[in-house]
Amino acid sequence: MAETFSPPRYHRIRAVLRERIARGEYLPHQRIPSEAQLCREFGVSRGTVERAIRGLVEEGVLYRVQGKGTFVASPPLDEVSFRLGSIWEEARRAGRRLTNRVIRQTQVAATPEAAQRLEIPPGHPVIEIVRLRLIDDLPIAHESRTLALELCPQLLEEDVETQSIHELLLHKYRLPLLKASYTIEVVLLEGPEAELLEAEPGTPAFLVDRLTYTTGLRPAVWFRQLFRGDRYRFVAEIAPLEA
Repeated sequence: MAETFSPPRYHRIRAVLRERIARGEYLPHQRIPSEAQLCREFGVSRGTVERAIRGLVEEGVLYRVQGKGTFVASPPLDEVSFRLGSIWEEARRAGRRLTNRVIRQTQVAATPEAAQRLEIPPGHPVIEIVRLRLIDDLPIAHESRTLALELCPQLLEEDVETQSIHELLLHKYRLPLLKASYTIEVVLLEGPEAELLEAEPGTPAFLVDRLTYTTGLRPAVWFRQLFRGDRYRFVAEIAPLEA
């Protein structure tokens, strides 16, 4: 008698959930049934359901929010490039809704690190703006900008929740922004950043560090942006290397 093979139950649960998402039964950012509900529906243990959900989280199909449940992830944007502001242009072109939440917009004394990056004395007055950026109401990035106060003191009074800071500096206040240098690294989210991005502590994230220069190649704006690694990807196109 030929033996028959039955795939593990968590495979079946995973396939059913994936199919429901594809049919639009569960929409992006909608909470799926709880593990207890799925246990009753499929007649399996909690461990089996947890394993099925964990696999979909690892694939980027679902994401978890601590204390709230498991939700359907948005399809990732196809491409992210490094032109200033291009990430959000991609979101708009894809029909996503982009919003900002201002966490802090204030004058502070430059920290030693900010002073070193901006080539100013420690304690020098600087503007610090911290925002949370959301796509379709989902926290995507935590960003901070620091610049010397004298470069644009009016920025403290601007509405930076609905306006592009880069566009304000460049066009309204005529601050020449001539070039930028980037570094990108993978870090682990901790503390307030993890909480604001609704991520578990230790979740991997992309840290984009950008220094933008003005006239005389003076460092003008120090910008840091944290992207949740499970909600974004960077794609680069390069020319073939010579043999």
